[in-house]
Amino acid sequence: MARPRLHSLDDLLDVAEQLVTVGDPAGLTLRTLATSAGASNGTIYHAFRSKEELLARLWLRATERLGVLMEEAIREVGEAGEPQDAVVAVALSPVRLAQRHASSARLFFGQRSDQLFSADLAPEVVDELAAQQKRFTGLLVALAQGLWDRRDGVAVEAVVACVVDVPGGLLRRLLMQGREPDQATEERIEAAVRAILSLPLDPPRKKA
Repeated sequence: MARPRLHSLDDLLDVAEQLVTVGDPAGLTLRTLATSAGASNGTIYHAFRSKEELLARLWLRATERLGVLMEEAIREVGEAGEPQDAVVAVALSPVRLAQRHASSARLFFGQRSDQLFSADLAPEVVDELAAQQKRFTGLLVALAQGLWDRRDGVAVEAVVACVVDVPGGLLRRLLMQGREPDQATEERIEAAVRAILSLPLDPPRKKA
């Protein structure tokens, strides 16, 4: 008698990620995932209570993977490195994500979380999403602190331009075209980030 096929959560998310990134997320259903993964409906509904939760889990995994790469980049630069080098390393982390987890990168840079799923989620999923956002915000603040000894909105926005806007804009176009980032992509990201960091930083905004 053949042994039943086992489906880990990562296996199911891999299949769902492919379905979402090669088609329309609106067309994904739990039944579609079950068919594509060769799993029973019961297995899918046990893993994900709703389509909303499935999409949120996909987003969480992609952000977790990117967060790990960003933190690794900071550690590799180390305390002896220049703050600007740490920002460049973090800005290149999305390229590493695309190289190691292409579908996760397409999901993260091709979708907005508020368009991918609604807020109608189980409390524990909402808490996990909030924790990921807090983790990312903490990383941005730490980079701003290292660069300018500032934690205000103007400083953090400058870091966001470096580690979110620049790599996100370049990668989104490449990934949606089915292309992979290359050395030229990394060089453009680094050049753009260093150019932004060379500009004088505006003073903090005055509170109303």
